[in-house]
Parts: sequence; C-alpha cells; structure tokens
Amino acid sequence: MSARKAATPLCDQFGLDAGWREAQLSLIGLNDHSREHTRLLHDRVLTAEVITWIVDRFYEQLLRHQQAAQILSSFDVDHLKHKQVAYFREFGVRFGEAGYFESRARVGVAHARVGVPLSLYLESFGMMQCLILEALMKQVQDAGERELLTRLVLRLTTLDIALATEVYHRARLEDMDRSLKHLQLEQKLLRRQVERDALTGVSSRTSLLHELRGAIARAAKTGQPLSLVMVDLDHFKEVNDRHGHLVGDKVLREVASRIKAALREFDMVGRYGGEEFVVLLEDTSPHTALQIAERIRTRIASEPIHVAGLDLDLTISQGLARYQDGDDSRSLLERADAAMYRAKQAGRNCVVEA
Repeated sequence: MSARKAATPLCDQFGLDAGWREAQLSLIGLNDHSREHTRLLHDRVLTAEVITWIVDRFYEQLLRHQQAAQILSSFDVDHLKHKQVAYFREFGVRFGEAGYFESRARVGVAHARVGVPLSLYLESFGMMQCLILEALMKQVQDAGERELLTRLVLRLTTLDIALATEVYHRARLEDMDRSLKHLQLEQKLLRRQVERDALTGVSSRTSLLHELRGAIARAAKTGQPLSLVMVDLDHFKEVNDRHGHLVGDKVLREVASRIKAALREFDMVGRYGGEEFVVLLEDTSPHTALQIAERIRTRIASEPIHVAGLDLDLTISQGLARYQDGDDSRSLLERADAAMYRAKQAGRNCVVEA
C-alpha cells in the first residue's frame, strides 16, 4: 500500500483514554441533558452571525495586547479567524466523543509548539468565555433559559480549558524531552569525536591517556600485570615526501587497521601522535605481551600496503614497557618510547623491551 501511515491520535499519544475522558465529563457535570442544551445554545446563540461577531471581537482584543500582537504578527490573522469560526461551530457538539477531545487537544499542542505563554493562553480562554456569555445575554431573554445556557457555557469552556491546558503541558514536556535527547545525542557524538582519532578510527591521544591512567591505577591496586607498546612506522617521512600526505594518511589508516586486527578484543590501541601508536595490554603476562607485539610487527611487515596503485613495504619499530611499582603514565610512556628508539637503532622492524 502506498498510503501514508496515519499519525497516532494525540489522545492516544498523551494517554487521554476513554476512562480519563469520562472522568473529566463527570467532574465538570456534562451529561446527556447537556447535549440537548448544546443544540439549544447553537440555535439561540451561536449562529453564524454571532460567531463572526465573537471572533472579530476576540482578535480585536488580542491585537491590543502587545505580546499577543507580536505572536500574531507571524501568522495570517484571516486564516486564524477562519479556524476560530470552525472552533465555535463545533463548540460543545458531540463533546462526549473521542473526536471532540482530539480536536481540542490539537489546539493545545498548536499553541505549545508556537511558544504561546501559558498565562496568555489561559487569558485568551477567559476572554473567549466572556464574549460567548456577552452574546448569550443579548440573544436570550428568558431568565431560566439564560441561566441554563450560562451554566452550559461555563462547563464547556471549563472542559476546553482543562483539555487544552493538559495537552499544552504534556506537549511542552515532550518537546523538552526531545530537546534533552537531542542534546544527549550531541554530547555522545562529541564524546566519540574526543575518544576517536578522526583519521585512523582508533582511540585518540586524550582517550588513550585517560585509559592508561585508569589501567595503572588498577594494576597498582590488584597487582595484575600491565604492558604498554610504543609503535612507530619506519621511514614514514619518506612516504609523505615521495607520495604526498593523502597517501600517507591512507597508510596510517591501514596500519591502524592491521594493529587492531592483531589485538585481542579487550586490548586498546590509540594514536599517540603522527605515525606513533600506543597499545595498552592489561592483565597480560610479559610473555604474552611480547607475543602480541611480535604479531603486530608481522601483520605490518608481512604484506605490502596497497594504496593509490602503489605497493608499499613498511615496517615498524616497537618499544615494550611493563608497569613497575611507582610508575605513572608519564614514566611508563617514557620507558616504552626509549625502548622504541633502541629498536630503531637496532635496525628497525623489531621489538625491544625496556
């Protein structure tokens, strides 16, 4: 079917079910007799001519209010008057049906969405109520009938005010919840940007150092072994100089991918800077840490990196340092870095332990 799925009714969306609607009618005092009185109200008072008079007076008074006039300046007042006429034609008609509640709920949502202050919203309802009663006093001469219809108008306007205000509040809360979720999503995206290196997709330097401090604290507390591997591409400057930085960037992405492929699920790799990566190995024995470092080295050196029609043979030099009592992140990184430079001096494409 190509027909668009109908939107969820507002009454269902806001939980205004049949039980809630029946409770409102009972509390306000609207019953079967009120339906007969509503027909009389429309026959005697809310004629087309009187409705037009009420709507014109309503907007005349609204436009004298500075805040209301400012809000209305963004809308076609003639169109709003047309909708207000339709509102009065339905006033109280079939008040017990779900459709009546739905139409009134839409009014509350519309005012909430455009940011009409609740105080102004309620004042407008009060003004509308006064105008209906004023018209009633002019149109109905019989005292008993006038009293009966006055009570009906007060009950119907009370129902409209209660329903519109309820939905107004719920719509504002829904908007606030939506805004909060949007803000949380933005924060999550920003957090991901901080946590991930934009070029390679591995952890950023900031995230890496944060995790390293946590790992050191855990190792100091539990006595579990902790190793750190400093990884540096050999002769990477030549790649950039010969082939350009775009090729160099692609090489870094591929190297990062191969390092991740060589690690266990719970190991961490981050880009420390330039062509340097750091691998964090928690709860890992010295023997296993050396095996992982060798596996990383083999992954890089065993197969050329295919990029931009080139086959580049690259190697890495690695320094492996183990946590010792009293280490902090700086001292551990310095030892791994010094070991990595000794690997360079030893001919590159190897692992040197600190």
